Amino acid sequence: MHKNKVHKSTRLTKRIKNLDKELTLKEPLAQAKEQLWANIIDSVNDIWPSIQVIFEQNDLVKEATKAIQRVKVELGDMLEEATRIIQFLNSKNRYEL
Repeated sequence: MHKNKVHKSTRLTKRIKNLDKELTLKEPLAQAKEQLWANIIDSVNDIWPSIQVIFEQNDLVKEATKAIQRVKVELGDMLEEATRIIQFLNSKNRYEL
């Protein structure tokens, strides 16, 4: 009889420990955290090529802006005349030129 009570007590103790683990939510929270980070990494990997293109375009815009500034300095007083010539050339196709 005493062995039976000890065995029953041991089983109950194990069951209490298991229930305590379930109540603390350590495992479900760890799984949720792992899944969340996996989703974040997937999202970043999905959009990273677009981010790289944006950086490349930003660099090209900076280079173009510098080139425009150099040309403006070189043109000096002829800037308005150059603008009119560019507008004229842009309005024509290659056969009209």
